[in-house]
Amino acid sequence: MILEYIKLSVRELLNNKLRSFLSLIGIVIGVAVVFIIFSISDIANVAITNQITGSNGSVNINYVKDRTDKMEVLNSSMNSNFGGLGDKSYHYDLNDLEQLVLVNGVDDAIAVYSTTQQVKINREKLGLAVRSVSDNFMDFYGFKMIAGNPLEAYPEDERINLALINDRVLDYSLNMTPEEVIGQKIQIKNRLYTIVGVTDTPNQSLGPIVAISKDSYDLMFSRSTIQYFSVKVKSGHDLDATAQLAADRLNEIHNYTETKNGYALEDLSFIISQITQVTGILSLVMGIIASISLLVAGIGVMNIMLVSVVERTREIGVKRAIGASKGAIQFQFIVESCLLTLIGGIIGVLIGIGVIEIALMVLNMKLPINISYVIFALLFSITLGLLFGYLPSKRAANLNIIEAIQSE
Repeated sequence: MILEYIKLSVRELLNNKLRSFLSLIGIVIGVAVVFIIFSISDIANVAITNQITGSNGSVNINYVKDRTDKMEVLNSSMNSNFGGLGDKSYHYDLNDLEQLVLVNGVDDAIAVYSTTQQVKINREKLGLAVRSVSDNFMDFYGFKMIAGNPLEAYPEDERINLALINDRVLDYSLNMTPEEVIGQKIQIKNRLYTIVGVTDTPNQSLGPIVAISKDSYDLMFSRSTIQYFSVKVKSGHDLDATAQLAADRLNEIHNYTETKNGYALEDLSFIISQITQVTGILSLVMGIIASISLLVAGIGVMNIMLVSVVERTREIGVKRAIGASKGAIQFQFIVESCLLTLIGGIIGVLIGIGVIEIALMVLNMKLPINISYVIFALLFSITLGLLFGYLPSKRAANLNIIEAIQSE
C-alpha cells in the first residue's frame, strides 16, 4: 500500500522536474551546511586535542607535591606538555627508565631534559624549548629528517657543538628553507652551535625545539634536572590505563604510594573540555542559523505542494468520487512532501560528506564520518516534509468533491 503511494509520489515529482528540482535546492544546501558545520566541530575538537596532548601514543608523567590537587596536576601537565620552564627537579632517576619499559603495555620510555631559553638564529631572537637528545629521542617521537643529518651521524666529541631544530622553528620569522638553515649558527646563552639537521614535527604538542647532545646540555644547565618522564604505549593497549600503571610503578619504587606527593599522569582534560565546549557552542549557534535556511526551504516546499493541490484539484475530486478517503488523499500528499525533502536530505548529506572528506585530505587527518549526523539530517528532512506537507495535504483532503470535479 505504502509502496503504491511512493510510486505515485515519484511519478508526480518526475512530471514536474523543474519545480521539484528548484524545491530540492534549498533542502540540499541547508542539510549540507548543517552537516558540514557539525562535522567541522568534530574535526576542530580532534585537532585541538592532538595539539594539546599529542597523538603519538605517549603520555607524560610528572612529579607533583599533591596528587589530589587537580590544579597542581594541571599546572605540571601544562609545564611538561609545552616544553617545560626549566625548573630543577631531582625526583627522577635514569634507572627508573629500565623499570618503566618492563610495565605491561609500555613500548618505550624517555627522560625529558627541557628548558625554555632565548636563542639567537641568524640575528633573530626566539623563545624556544631546548631539549637534551638521548639515544632513543628520534625514535620515541618518530622524528624524521627533512634536511641534514641527526646528531648520531657525527663522532661523539663533535656533537657537543652541534644542534638540531624541528621545522616549527622555521615557522617563526626565519625566512629560510630547511636546506638553507643547515650550517647556520644558533646561540644558546653564550655558546654557539652549528645547525646540522632539521626534523619534522610528528607530535604537534612538542612545539618548536632546539635539540642538543646530553653532554652539551649538562654543561649549560644543572645535571639531574629531568623535567618529566614520558612513556609510549604499545598499539592495542589502553593509553591512560597503561600510563597509570607506569606512574604507579614509579610511586612504588620511590615509596610514594601512601603520600600526597608523587608521580601523576598529565591531565589536560579540563582545558580540552573548556575549549571543546566553546567550539560546541559556536557550532550549535551556526547550526541553528543554518537550520533557519532549512525552515525557509521547508516553506518553499509547502508553497509548491499548495500549488500542486490547485493543479490537481480535478484529479483529487475524481479520486474522492470513486471511493478514496480523506485520509488516503492526505497521506499521499504527505508522502510526496516527505519524499521530496528526504531526497534533498540524502543529496545534502552526500555533498556534506564529500566536502568533509576533501577537508580531511587537505588537513592530512583521519576521522570517521559521524553516523549520528547522517541519521539526524535524514530524520530532520523527513520531519520537514511532515510539517510543511501537512497543510497542503489537509487542504487537498478537505476539497469539496463536486466542486473539485467541476474545476478546470
